[in-house]
Amino acid sequence: MEKSINLKKFKTIQLMVLTGLFLSSLGLFAGNIEVKPNGTTSLTIVESNYVKLQLSNSLAEIRTFEVNTEKGVFTKLTATGYVKSLNLGGPELPVKRELIELPQDATPVINIISYNVKEYQLSDFNITNRIFPVQPPRPKTDEPVEFIYDEKAYLHNSFSPTEIVTIDVLGQMRGVRIGRVNIAPVQYNPVTNTIRVYEDIEFEIIFENADILKTIELKKNYYSPFFTAIHSQLINYQHFSSRDNFMRYPVKYVIVSDPMFETQLQAFVEWKTKKGFIVIEAYTDNPNVGNTTTSIKAYLQDLYNAGTQQDPAPSFILFVGDVAQVPAWSGSTGGHVTDLFYCEYTSDYFPEVYYGRFSAETTAHLQPQIDKTLQYEQYLMPDPSFLNEVVMVAGMDSYHGYDWGNGQINYGTINYFNVDHGITSHTYLYPESGSHSADIIQNVSDGVSFGNYTAHCSPSGWGDPSFVISDVAGLQNADKYGLLIGNCCSSNEFSGYCFGEALLRAENKGALGYIGGSSSTMWDPDYYWGVGVGAITQNPPPYEETTLGAYDRLFHDHGEAFSEWYVTQDEIIYAGNLAVTEGAPSSAEYYWEIYCVMGDPSVMIYLSEPPVLTVSYQPLMPLGAQTFTVTTEPYAYVGISKDGVLHGAALADSLGIAVVPLTPITVPGDADVIVTKQNAQPHIGTVVVASPQGPYVMLNSFEINDELGNNNGLVDFGEDITLDIKLENIGNSNAVNVTATLSTEDTLVTITDDFQEWGNIATHDSSTQEDAFAFTVDELIPDQHIVWFDMLIEDETKETWNSSFTIILNAPSLTVGNLVIDDSNSGNDNGRLDPGETADLIIQTSNIGHCDALNTTANLFSSSGDITINNSTFELDTLACEQTKNAIFNVTIGDDVPVGTVIIIEYTATSGVYTAEKTFVPTVGIILEDFETG
Repeated sequence: MEKSINLKKFKTIQLMVLTGLFLSSLGLFAGNIEVKPNGTTSLTIVESNYVKLQLSNSLAEIRTFEVNTEKGVFTKLTATGYVKSLNLGGPELPVKRELIELPQDATPVINIISYNVKEYQLSDFNITNRIFPVQPPRPKTDEPVEFIYDEKAYLHNSFSPTEIVTIDVLGQMRGVRIGRVNIAPVQYNPVTNTIRVYEDIEFEIIFENADILKTIELKKNYYSPFFTAIHSQLINYQHFSSRDNFMRYPVKYVIVSDPMFETQLQAFVEWKTKKGFIVIEAYTDNPNVGNTTTSIKAYLQDLYNAGTQQDPAPSFILFVGDVAQVPAWSGSTGGHVTDLFYCEYTSDYFPEVYYGRFSAETTAHLQPQIDKTLQYEQYLMPDPSFLNEVVMVAGMDSYHGYDWGNGQINYGTINYFNVDHGITSHTYLYPESGSHSADIIQNVSDGVSFGNYTAHCSPSGWGDPSFVISDVAGLQNADKYGLLIGNCCSSNEFSGYCFGEALLRAENKGALGYIGGSSSTMWDPDYYWGVGVGAITQNPPPYEETTLGAYDRLFHDHGEAFSEWYVTQDEIIYAGNLAVTEGAPSSAEYYWEIYCVMGDPSVMIYLSEPPVLTVSYQPLMPLGAQTFTVTTEPYAYVGISKDGVLHGAALADSLGIAVVPLTPITVPGDADVIVTKQNAQPHIGTVVVASPQGPYVMLNSFEINDELGNNNGLVDFGEDITLDIKLENIGNSNAVNVTATLSTEDTLVTITDDFQEWGNIATHDSSTQEDAFAFTVDELIPDQHIVWFDMLIEDETKETWNSSFTIILNAPSLTVGNLVIDDSNSGNDNGRLDPGETADLIIQTSNIGHCDALNTTANLFSSSGDITINNSTFELDTLACEQTKNAIFNVTIGDDVPVGTVIIIEYTATSGVYTAEKTFVPTVGIILEDFETG
């Protein structure tokens, strides 16, 4: 696990006495270094799968400028999209960092495939100063900091860093393993004043010993639609079937509360249930829950660990009570309070569940928070025009105000908080902001949907310009509640009474939610948190030259796919913290601990006055219906409940179709239909549940007939399938001359018989037609692919009914494991290939699919003349599901092959149209280790 801040050093720095301003940018460009004229700085994916990640990095330009410090003038080197190296006091060099997915149990091994390198004498660019030394993250406090300068680091007559690509294994987040790749294409020799630039680097990361089956199963078991965006921030994240994802509902929501609030919470619970959440109430007087941090965490972790594809783990946790009612944890990186450890279950710093807190010591503290949330989510505010207003503040700091403060706020207003988005921004930049405290408070009092302040703070509130706890009582923003964010120190320090608590507890005023730190925050990480990783400057870089930060993720209007949308209050924190994890690794764990939301973590923020959500559905739901179709906007969330009981929920697909699987409703009456989506007014409606007048025919069940295939009752690749279809008439009159037509948009199946006649179906009766429809499955399909079928049912009156169903397709899925060298029979039994030796190469091949791989053949090939493959083919025969076999090849190394020779060996396993390939590169005479490439 990677640690962040060295707190002892952090505190020491804060207490240093500073004799004068230690750092000021002169803004003098010493001449950019054009590494690749007319080229582009980029990182591109060449190949990505569960076996390897191949990347190509290109650096076209290095920007330089001088910096004046108490230790003299230095030169900074920067590059678009790059951040700084981490060796405190040593030369600061550009580093590219990206978060990646690591398969479960894999050891990442780096192989440099190729590179182009040049050396530059810095004096040729009029750079005679030393490279600026790396400084620690600077806290947003008024206390002085020490300038760190390790002069010994500048006496080494060698290039550093020595490694151009490294990987950090960070941890797990909700079933997905996370790592960080660090690319350092610039090396520096301070004695010769020379830099070495790797202008093009192509490299691969081999995921050695990856457990692919485990990787996929964990993703499925812990899938949550609200975490798809988080995982998609990993540049090589491997999605599984997106259509399958839409079925993984409803979302589970846990409330951990002091029992004094139970009655008061019921209106909140009722709404969340209607919205489509399975709500679990966990009160601390329940012995299974308890009232200590360890007992509560044990309860929550049991809920999480019990998650399955059919009964997903919780996505959200709301803590109700102050620390005396629901205790908080002490942070591992300092003395701050945190709720992180309630929601982190894999011994790292990434939470598996979103969380927030309604901090309340009394029912009077809690009620305003419930009322604000219900009014906001149900869109019941009398005048929603305040949603078009925001307040953006870069506070006072003589050194950081321009670039860090104004840069963050300018990035937000240039890209998002502007008239093009229907938003009026009340913007206060440094240094003018210092005289506008009253105006800022008035803006909040008039009502804003969003507010962001970056500068100095305390637990009492924003520092300069001032907006503190004592100002909350005078606010007049009844029915106009928004989300405020403080990128500043301690404004959510809820171990005592803090600004965030005051804003939420205030009755008929204050805020819906408040995001801030429970301890000190820092300038560089806070900038990355809001903007993304990129150049820190008052004139911020364009969207294309930064990674994505909280602003980008929240608005997602640059063509980001749905899987990259961050829509809830707590997702904003994740967006910011992931940017910090990329750009400021030493602060990452600390930031995951301190940043928290006061408020409901699941609330979706309105970014301007939203339009009405388009929704349509049949006015009648038949009693006993197993599905209900709602047509709405893409990716809207549909919940269907009756009498306080949730019967089903689903996410609309990219076409706006939500087919909601139902626990059948058996009692007539009105069912609630709630449809919600970010930046849209919720649809709050009902549907009549009753026995329909006249006939009403629907699908009851179906059976798969694959007797022309392997006759196992499953749909496998290449099979010809017929379906036995049972239709049911749940109406109150007979259906005459019933017919049905089958269709699908899926290109992996071909329907060969799409029409069937049923004749008459009496009321409350059913009828089965054997071999009603037929289709053929393509030979080459992905394993566990889900096909959606639609069936149009019609009677002689041309009354029509629609039913839908899904079928899972099965196929082999071959993977290649490790290579073992066995030279025990005819060699020296040292486990490596030596000159003149004959040995067996043993290669694992597994079938992780859900269909047997028949007639599997393994082949080994090498174009090298240094190795003779004595048997190039090995018959594996049938590889059953989840079976592993070894292919054994006998090889001989030439007598005169030099020690250290690299031999490229290509391995292929084939079963019909299904193949798996892997390249091995053992070295002659060298211990076998870390040599896989494919």
